[in-house]
This record gives sequence, structure tokens and C-alpha cells, in this order.
Amino acid sequence: MSNKLHKIKEGGQSAGLEITGQLIEYLLAVVAAVVCIAVPLYAKEGYDQIGNAKFEIYRNILRLGFIPLLMLAVLYGVFCFLEKKKWSLSITDGFVLAYLLATVLAAVLSGFYEDALWGTFGWNMGLFSQVSFVLLYLLLSRFGKCYRPVLVILCAVSAIVFLIGIMHRLGIDPIGFYRGLSDGQMAQFLSTVGQATWYASYLVVVLPMGIAVFLFTGDKIWKIVSGIYTVIGFCTLVTQNSDSAYFALAGFMLIFFWVCVEKRESLRRFMFVCMLFFLSGTVMSFLMRIDPNPELQYDFLTNLILNSALTWVLLGICLALYVALRCRQDKTYPAEMMLRVRWVVLIGVGVVFAGIVGLIILQTSRFLPEKVSQRLSSISYFTWNETWGNGRGRIWSFVVKVFREENILYKLVGVGPDCLSSYVAAYHSGEAELYWGQKVLTNAHNEWLNMLINGGILGFISYGGIFVTAVGRFLKTERRNILLTGIAAAAVSYMAYNFFCYQQVCCTPFVFILMGIGEYLYREKDEGV
Repeated sequence: MSNKLHKIKEGGQSAGLEITGQLIEYLLAVVAAVVCIAVPLYAKEGYDQIGNAKFEIYRNILRLGFIPLLMLAVLYGVFCFLEKKKWSLSITDGFVLAYLLATVLAAVLSGFYEDALWGTFGWNMGLFSQVSFVLLYLLLSRFGKCYRPVLVILCAVSAIVFLIGIMHRLGIDPIGFYRGLSDGQMAQFLSTVGQATWYASYLVVVLPMGIAVFLFTGDKIWKIVSGIYTVIGFCTLVTQNSDSAYFALAGFMLIFFWVCVEKRESLRRFMFVCMLFFLSGTVMSFLMRIDPNPELQYDFLTNLILNSALTWVLLGICLALYVALRCRQDKTYPAEMMLRVRWVVLIGVGVVFAGIVGLIILQTSRFLPEKVSQRLSSISYFTWNETWGNGRGRIWSFVVKVFREENILYKLVGVGPDCLSSYVAAYHSGEAELYWGQKVLTNAHNEWLNMLINGGILGFISYGGIFVTAVGRFLKTERRNILLTGIAAAAVSYMAYNFFCYQQVCCTPFVFILMGIGEYLYREKDEGV
């Protein structure tokens, strides 16, 4: 009798575990899908305080969704304990948990408790946001079974956002957000996201997912759909007018090349994608001349893509390589040669990067010949000073100086999540006022430097470890698939873009959603989840 009761009890626990897990999976998919719809599209009053409006809707969604999710997660944990089910942690999970602990420590020890909780006004990247990113990752990494509709919704919504962004650049306003704005204001805002750099941050996180499907899918319908999506994404990328987006483009295209070079067919598709990018530049250059905005001043790289002969030259090179690969379809290439090409390109990129840094140092130190120096002086990026990168030179120098002068506690744990402005106001207000007057320095305009000062050395290492380990694991040859490759590319794109920008609600939740789904997909092969 006791054995029968024990079996019934065990059966009840197993059923409870399964039912609770399914409830979490479905509810989590709903919450993630609503975030993917509402955050990009919602705007309370057009562009007026649009950043705060988006954070408000994001916060409300998570408040409503996370309360039942966390209650169910606790119940699930109880069933796991009763069933003696073991939990496995990956190295990325470890960095995520370490980051959570580091962020809580920073908030508690900073002394700026209210600011640390919600963050600076307009950015709102305080403790609440950081914990929400961690929870999105952790929940999706364990209960992300319904990831397919979430990813479809994410890309479908982004296609709408991108199309509106393209129309805005062409002087067409289908949603009425430009009504009453001046040409100068219209040059700064795009689509339903708002400020152009915020729009670009959303673009570079989501776009790699669609490109990955186009590069690697074998399904004709998905190839056509993802091809259209890729063209839409490229057309808005070349017109969004933020140079930072091109660093993100270089990052995710390098990841795709790294994978594509292993097979001739995928390498051929990669060359086709490159052609689509440069062709998008030529087409949009023509279309934007029809009804130009006189106040829209192109950044250096945007102007290079839209208005220089270099685009045509690169388009021709990509076309020639594509034709060469297509004409030799019946011939095989030794694997060693393909891998050698991979390393040649990677080393070449490293040499170019080192060369640019070297030129900046030489130009700034005035060691270059006068003729060379005069030619480089026409490009502001080659001279390091306080105005470099739209004022980032001054900001980065100031933030590094602030970090150097911090005590050992602040160096280790930071001044608190999104608390740079509070810390500067308390301890460096005079110097900041000399630089920026009454304007508030909200962040370092470099996510990694910002993380160093807000989260300290502990937060910086753990936060960086999340991205580095996720990308490395998702690209392992034996685990790699279409989605993991796209997620790895999206994470690298985010890292590259935010070298010049910062966390905000239009991009950071989405990269954590993607990495959480990636962790779930990676674990599938180990645990058969």
C-alpha cells in the first residue's frame, strides 16, 4: 500500500513539474512576444519623450508578466527539488549570475539608491532594467521552447519599423509622426523608435537574424522572405545616418564570413548578400535625391556609401566573386584552402584596424608628412581631440579620469547602475560644468566604458563574459545551426555598435532575449529539452 501511495505521489510530482514547466513556456512566450511588439512600435505622443514612453511600456509588460512567471518558477523549483532533478549551469549562465550579483552590489554600495533603482531620467537603465535583462535570459534559456513564434514576431515587427524608417528618409510620413516638425528635427528622428542612434541600435541587433536565415536556409519560401527582409534592412541601414551602425555591420558580416567560408554554396550566398548591401546604397542614393531633406547632413561613412564611387567599385568586386563562385559549381575547394582564406581575411581586418589606429596616433602627434596630414585632416576621425566622434573624445577622456580618481571600492563594484550622472554631480560637478555647461553627462557613450564605471571591474568582467562566452559557444562547429549563427552575429553586432553607444530599452532587452533563446537551443542537444 505504501509503495502505491509513493508511486502516486511521484506521479503527481512529475505531472506538476511538467504542467508548471508548460505554463512557464507559454506565458514566457507571450511576454517576450509582447515586448517584441510593443517596445519598437509604442509611442505615447509621437517623438515627445519617446524614450520614457518605451521604457514605461516595457516596465509595465514585465511587471504584469514577471509576477506570475516568477511564482511559477518558484513552484517549478520546488517540484525539481522533490524530483531530485539536477540543474546544469553553462559558463555563460555563470557570467549572467555573476553579473546579477555585481549589479546588486553596485546598487547597494553606490549610495545613490533611487537613481540606482530606476536609472537616469530618459535612459532608465538602473537595477530594474539590469535584473529584467538577466531574468529574460535565464527564463528563456530554460523555458524557451516556444522560441519560433517569438523570433517570427520580432522580425515581422522590425520589418514594419524598417519600412517606415525608409519612407521617412524619402520624405513620406505614413504614421504622422513628422507632423509639425522642422527639417532639422526630421533629420534626427526615424520610424517608431525615435532618435536615429536609438533606431540604429535596434536595427543592428535584429537584422542579423534575417540575414542568417537567407544565408543558410534550404527552404525556398524562407529564402525569398528573408531575402526581401535583408534588402529592407540594408536600405534602412545605409540611410539611418549613424556611422556606428557600420561598425556593427562589419562585426556581424565578419561572423557570417567566418561561417560561410566553410562551404562554397554559403560563400556564394555571402557574396550575394554583400552585393545586396552595395546595391541598396546605390538605389537609396538615387531615391533620396528625389525629395531631399536640406537639413540632413550625412555622417562620413553614410556619405561614403551613398555618394562615392567606392560603392560601385565594391559592388563590381562582389559581383565578380559571385560569378566566379557560381561558374565553378561543379568543382570542389580543399577545406584547407577555405580555412586559409578565413584567416587571411581575419588577419587583413586586424591589419586594417591597427593601421587606422596607427594613423590616428600619427596624425594626432603630427608625425605624418604634411601632404598626407592635410588629406587626413579632412576626415575628422583621424584626429583625436575633444570633438572626436561627435564629442566622444572629451567624454571618454573625462570618464577615464573619473575612474582613475575613484576609491578602490568604486573601482571594484562601480558607482551604481546608470549612476554616472549622479556620481559626477556629487564629486565632479565643477569640471563637468566647464565641459558641458548645464547639460548632464548621462553616460560614457561607450557601453563597455560605461559598464566599467557603473558596474566596476567586477561588473565589467562579468558583463563582457556573457557576450564573449555566448558567441564562442554558439559558433562551435558541432553545435552551430542557422539560428545560433544569427544570434552570435547579433551579439557581436551589439558589442560593436555599443562601443560608441550605450544600453537602452530599444536594443538591450532584444539581445538578451536572443542570447536566452540561443542558450536554450544550445542546451537542446545536451538535454533533449
